[in-house]
Amino acid sequence: MQPVETLSDLLQQLQGQYRIYDMGCRLGKLSSTDFKAFEEGRKAYPLPWLRHAWVGILSWSPKTPEEKLTTPTIWFLKLPLDERGLLIQAARDEFLNQLLETIGTNMLDKKTSGEWAEQLKHSNLAFTPDQARMAAFHAQASLTLEQTASSFYPAVQSYMRKGTTHKDWQELGLQGFADFAMRLGQQDDWQQKVKHLPAPVLDTLAAQLENQKLSHTLSTEFILRAKASNDAGEKVACLRAVSQSPDFLSRQKWLKEIMSKEQTVGVELLATIASKCSQDLVAESLMDLFIHQCAADQGVFNGLVQELMFQPKLRVKVLEAFRADERSPALIQAIGSLMGQTQS
Repeated sequence: MQPVETLSDLLQQLQGQYRIYDMGCRLGKLSSTDFKAFEEGRKAYPLPWLRHAWVGILSWSPKTPEEKLTTPTIWFLKLPLDERGLLIQAARDEFLNQLLETIGTNMLDKKTSGEWAEQLKHSNLAFTPDQARMAAFHAQASLTLEQTASSFYPAVQSYMRKGTTHKDWQELGLQGFADFAMRLGQQDDWQQKVKHLPAPVLDTLAAQLENQKLSHTLSTEFILRAKASNDAGEKVACLRAVSQSPDFLSRQKWLKEIMSKEQTVGVELLATIASKCSQDLVAESLMDLFIHQCAADQGVFNGLVQELMFQPKLRVKVLEAFRADERSPALIQAIGSLMGQTQS
C-alpha cells in the first residue's frame, strides 16, 4: 500500500469512487486533479471564502453483484488557507494523522466507511452546511449515485408547473426545491412564472438556482423581476439565481446599473455580489464601482474587500482600483484605514 500523505492519497486508495465539491459560496464540482494540486501546495484554492476552502466529499463503493449500492459516506471539511489562498498543510496533516491512528490502515479494507466518517465529526476541520447547501448537496448526490429524487420533488415540480394558482406553497419542502434546481434541464418551460412567484418561494428557489447555469431566457426573467421590484430582498434573491448564468454580459450590465446609482447599495446586496458574482468583478469598471460602494461603511469595506483579495485574480484588480486616479475622498479614507489595520 502506498503511503497516505494527503486526503487525495486516501481517497484514491479507497476501494470505491468519490467526488469532491466546493461548498463555500455555492455548490460546485472540483476536479480530483485540481484538488490534489491544491493539497500539494501547487495551486491556490479557486473559490476561497472566509479564508477557508469549504469542501464536501462524497465517497461510495461500487455496486455489488446484487446491484445494491452500499451506504455512501459524506465528509464536510473546512480547510484553512494562508494569505495566498494556499492550503495550510499542517492543519490537514494533523487531521489525517489522527484519522489514520484512530481507525488504522485496515480502513481501506472496509466495505463501508461509517467508522471514520463518525470520527470526522469530532475534528475541528468538520463543519455542517446550512440547510439550503445541505439540500443542494443531497440533490447532487442522488444524481451522482443514480438514485431517485426525494419525496418532496413531485410536489415542487407540480407547483412550478401550475404556478401561483397552486396555493399550498407553504407545505413545499426545501429538498424538493433542491431536486428541482438540480434537474433543471428536465423541467417544463416555466420562465414566464418567475414574475409571479411569492417572495418566500423566490428566495428558496434562488438559493438552489445559484448552483446552476440558467439559460439566457430564464436569467432575463429574474433580472426583469428584480428591476421591477423595490424590495431589496427580492433583488438579492434574483441576483443569486442568475449568478452562474453563462449570460454574463446581461448580469454585468445589471450590476453596473445597480452600483452606478448615487444612493448607497445595501450591505446584503454588496455581500451577494462579492460572494456569488465575484467572477464579474474581474471587469475593471465593476471593481471600481464595487469598492466605491463599499467605502460608505468602513466595516463593510474591510470585510468584503479583504475577502476579495484572497483570490489572486481579484487581488490584482483590487490593487489596481486602489491606485486609480479617480477615487472619492471616502474611498481614499477607507483604503488608508484598511492599510493601517493590515500593517498594525
